Amino acid sequence: MSDVISRHNEDALGHNKDKTKTLLALSERLCDERDMIGWLCTVHRHSVNYPNKPETRRKVQDQLSKASNLIALTYIFALLEEGDFTVDDKWIRPSDRLELKAWKHVRNTGAHAPGSRATGQRDSFDEFMKADGKGISGLKQNCQFTQDSITLGDISGSFLSFAIYLVNTAIGLCSNDADPNCELPIAGTD
Repeated sequence: MSDVISRHNEDALGHNKDKTKTLLALSERLCDERDMIGWLCTVHRHSVNYPNKPETRRKVQDQLSKASNLIALTYIFALLEEGDFTVDDKWIRPSDRLELKAWKHVRNTGAHAPGSRATGQRDSFDEFMKADGKGISGLKQNCQFTQDSITLGDISGSFLSFAIYLVNTAIGLCSNDADPNCELPIAGTD
């Protein structure tokens, strides 16, 4: 964190300096981990080879791809939580909070309830997925769900981008002591 702080004039941090410093360090960490997360989610997609058993290869490859996505999603959440940034953080805008809670339900389901759906954040997930608009993270476009299951496409990159967006937005709100309940329009969203 000292490298992050040394690049920012203490006066330029504005209000809430300690939290702003923490968020700046988290933003840098997420950006630093981008390549590793990308590697995790792509290198394994081409590693299964059963030349005489294409159906077995496809099944094993699908399972490996799903596991890689879940590991990346879990790792990104771990980075956020290690950086003291949870779904209850003061500097998350309400619409973004609902979307983050929906992602947390996906993580909880994958980590704790394979073959079914977890209970944690389930209502938030259902509310987000049924609400008008696309959201900004790609979850709605890459997810199919029923009352009993969630099926995802390749989501790790979109969740990482969403996490970086959330932290960077929080930096702006926190350092300016701005009200996160004031909804601002975002270009390209409904």
